[in-house]
Formats: sequence, C-alpha cells, structure tokens
Amino acid sequence: PSPLQVFRHLVRPLIQMNLALQCQVQELISLLLQKDAEIEDYRESGATLSRDRLRTEPFREETFQQNFMAETLPGICGAGEGQAFASALQQLYTAVTQQEAKQARKRHCPEGDVDTASTAETTEHPHPPAPSQEDERTSSSERTSPASSPAQKPRLPAAKAKPKKAKGLFS
Repeated sequence: PSPLQVFRHLVRPLIQMNLALQCQVQELISLLLQKDAEIEDYRESGATLSRDRLRTEPFREETFQQNFMAETLPGICGAGEGQAFASALQQLYTAVTQQEAKQARKRHCPEGDVDTASTAETTEHPHPPAPSQEDERTSSSERTSPASSPAQKPRLPAAKAKPKKAKGLFS
C-alpha cells in the first residue's frame, strides 16, 4: 500500500478515534465529578448507605491517571496483538471511517448531485479535515450505543442514492 493509503485508511482514522476517545474520557470525568457532588449533597442531608460495600471514594483525576499509568497501561501494552484492537474499537473505527466518507461527500457534492456523491469517496485527500467536537461526540456515541453490535452499521438516509461503503480495515 502507498503511504497515502496508509494515512487515509489507518493513520487518519486512528487519530480521529483518539480524539473521539479523549472527548469521551473528558465527558466521563465530568460525569464522575457531578456524581461525587451529588453523593456529597446526599451525605450532607443525612443520607446513609444501606450497604457499606457500595461506598466509593471521591474521584481524583490525578490519582486515577497515576494509577492508570502505573498499573493498567503496562497490561494493555503487554497484551497480544489480537487483543489490542477490541470489538468496541472496531466499531469506533467503522463509525469514524463512515463519518469521514459522509464529510467527503459533503465537501465534494453539491446538493442533489448524485454522480459526484458516488465518486467522492474514491478521491484521494492529502490533508485531513480538522474533526469538530460534534463529529467526535457522534463517533463516541455511536460506539457506545447499546443497540449496536459489530455486525450492525448505522444506516444512511434513504432519500439519497445508495453510497459506496467506507473503505477501511474492518468494513
């Protein structure tokens, strides 16, 4: 494969996956901090746990990052190559490449021009577009959707001509 193909089908989707996962992590950290504040409010109001085993310590991002680097990361890096690209990441890769194909069609296809839409995906692009946070949220929410499975793929609107599938490692 040419360097452009490697960039287009591997490097760019992995960078976009990384951005989507970073956005998801930040949202989860925010949610944990909100939950801790809610729990603290309950405690201050006199609420107590009925089961002591459910008690948790308040989330500390710095401590979490240190523990992750010291304990979790070595296990991840030592995993076999077959385990490195888990099913959820395959779904995220598919979502990212489909989103990229949609963006390519929007950039190269005026509204209603069906012929251009089918060729937009085959056009090589040397520079990746800057992904917006909306694209990142879409990718991460598609990945975490409980109704989706590795075999299911998001459907495109039926009003347009059927586009070609996104080309990638797992599609």
